[in-house]
Amino acid sequence: MNAFERALRAELRHLARDRWDLAGLTLVPGVLLFLVAAMFWQGAMRHLPLVVVDDDRSVASRTVLSALEASPMVEIAAIRASEREAVDAVRRGEAMGFVHLPRDLGAGIARRRTPVVRIFYNASFLSAGSQLARGTEAAVKDATGTLVTDQLSGHALPPDPARRLSIEVIPLTNAANSFEWFLGTLLFPAVLHLVTAVTCAMALGRELNARSLARWAGANGPLAPALLGKLTPYFTAASLWGVLWLLYITLARGWRVEGSLLLVVAGQSLFYLATAAISALLVAATRETATALSVCAVYAGSALAYAGATLPLNGGGIFASFWSQLLPLTHYLALQMGQFGGQVPTAAARPSLALLAYVLVAGGGTIALVARQERAR
Repeated sequence: MNAFERALRAELRHLARDRWDLAGLTLVPGVLLFLVAAMFWQGAMRHLPLVVVDDDRSVASRTVLSALEASPMVEIAAIRASEREAVDAVRRGEAMGFVHLPRDLGAGIARRRTPVVRIFYNASFLSAGSQLARGTEAAVKDATGTLVTDQLSGHALPPDPARRLSIEVIPLTNAANSFEWFLGTLLFPAVLHLVTAVTCAMALGRELNARSLARWAGANGPLAPALLGKLTPYFTAASLWGVLWLLYITLARGWRVEGSLLLVVAGQSLFYLATAAISALLVAATRETATALSVCAVYAGSALAYAGATLPLNGGGIFASFWSQLLPLTHYLALQMGQFGGQVPTAAARPSLALLAYVLVAGGGTIALVARQERAR
């Protein structure tokens, strides 16, 4: 039996005996991925609370209210008498914004005026607020055709498509249509990245003896295959969870990958192998499981914020750019999002080589440190 098989079988026997470590590979990732999927199941936001200030109180304003009630994106939470009361309601968290319907809303159209409907939203909650503004604006526009026709016919005037409402959205913004596709595709690998980093550090940390891996290395033969066998169950489990996630997001949820799905699968396997190698290096370097776990939590837990996917790094400091390039998640997301968007397969070469460098450098560093510990024993 070679060193790889010996270490792999020993680790599988341990996982069969220790239900908590086994849960780290099975139950914990499953629960976390389920929670992430549940958060974005709806995709876009729905039924966002909206306050209405109706200064018109006519058939015209009731037409707009009916369109707002029919909109799936907004829900009328209250009707207030003034903008001051509406602002107070937004500040108390009762609504994400409000719409003001001006006096003489319908009559203004008949008299060749352009009534202004103003939509305000809470900019402290940019995504939800801008979605509410978009849904409110769409509902008001839907009501405009009926409103213009009814008002002109009510005043015995012929149809005039030039007459319309003016809609002001304060401030204007451009939110994503689906948070599932935008954030879900980023959070799934980030969650598995953190789980892999922690479980691999715990697995190798169990073998520390007198703050050294020398005894474990001496008992398992050649270090490189033994180390690979030790960590194989962990990065393999993460890769399988990643494949399950890809099947879920494409087959179950209907999102389309324009590039190569096989490249994404291969890239994420390399990504989790790189994560395992970094955890091994941290254990070998710190010689403490707790310290290695803390470092894993810091670098893997904050990786998404510095990956340049959710928060822009343009104009950021030198450290932010350096730290971003140092993180494996940055390079994996470049590969994944490139293939999701339809990049040519050759575009995946650069991030793949970066991930391979983590495996070689971190793995090589681990072997060098443990070999030095063996010599010092």
